Amino acid sequence: MDSDNLVCLCALSKVFAYKSAVGRQLIDAFGGPAAVFAAPRSALRDALNHADEYVDALTAPGLLEWACTETEWAAAHGVDLLPCGSARYPFRLAQCDDAPLLLYCKGTADLNVPCVLSVVGTRKATWYGRTTCRKLVERLAGLPVRPLVVSGLALGIDGCAHLAALEAGLQTVGVMPTGLDEIYPRQHRDLAARIVEHGALVTDFPRLTAPAAHTFIRRNRLIAGMADATLLAESFARGGGLITVSLAESYGRDVFAVPGRLTDLSFAGCHEIIRNNIAQIVTDADSIPLAMGWLKQPARSGRQPGFRPEDSALKRTLLALLGERGTLSADELSGLTGQDAGTISVALFELEVEGRVAAEFGNKYART
Repeated sequence: MDSDNLVCLCALSKVFAYKSAVGRQLIDAFGGPAAVFAAPRSALRDALNHADEYVDALTAPGLLEWACTETEWAAAHGVDLLPCGSARYPFRLAQCDDAPLLLYCKGTADLNVPCVLSVVGTRKATWYGRTTCRKLVERLAGLPVRPLVVSGLALGIDGCAHLAALEAGLQTVGVMPTGLDEIYPRQHRDLAARIVEHGALVTDFPRLTAPAAHTFIRRNRLIAGMADATLLAESFARGGGLITVSLAESYGRDVFAVPGRLTDLSFAGCHEIIRNNIAQIVTDADSIPLAMGWLKQPARSGRQPGFRPEDSALKRTLLALLGERGTLSADELSGLTGQDAGTISVALFELEVEGRVAAEFGNKYART
């Protein structure tokens, strides 16, 4: 994306921070971010169904100047701006209706690795919760494919998951409830610096955004949307981890929970989502890898596609994607190819009948 469109997208991201779907519709209607700001006010009103609050925001003096300063700050501080749908933008997140128009990213982590696990939980983590979280993350490092570990950089379970990933040699991503100009919480400044070196910090908030109740909730949707599955490692009956679980469920992602003793209040949230069949119970270190199909050695990127002369273009694309990324769901394949879920399902069924792909647990597919 050229610099003019990036500046305009940054401005649109600010205006439509809580209505990103509306922002995407506007971009599509005018043919690009820059074209939105080149349009007359009357055209904007028509495109936005006379929602004057958005029209006023888009035509406010200083908006584009702010966005220009924002992009310059990002470039000067090693922060990459990732437009939705671009190569580095998390493709799993892009499938969500409320995916941000723009992400701020500092670090080199590949946000589109074949396997991604989000780990969330209480800030008041117990020794058992921390120990279990660490063991589960350490197990991921021994898999044929090494998952990316995503969490929220908070105290308690989040920090434990990040540290366990770093110590096990896994890449980890900290999703921020603030802009990248200020680390929150301050106790995790050193941890954040380590994450930048061996992963990435990600947010959809511009600089000078202070932490507030609504920023944490909005942050949680990124944690859920970026991953194949979310693990609730420890949670009281109420807490931010349960919000993330709810979001993950709404996105059609797998959810796992660690059980505690019946009398452990700090696991009441985990017990609730297990009892309501929202989460799969974690009974040992292999529970998540087995359920997600991550114990199977993924196809190497250099594997021959194994096309047949009669294969359609879609079948060839699906085989190539599964060969490259390992295991993917029908929804993920739909997002990557741009084809509707029904068309993808028919092609996958034909490939399965032909013995060329196999259905695995959790609605995933893999090359045979």
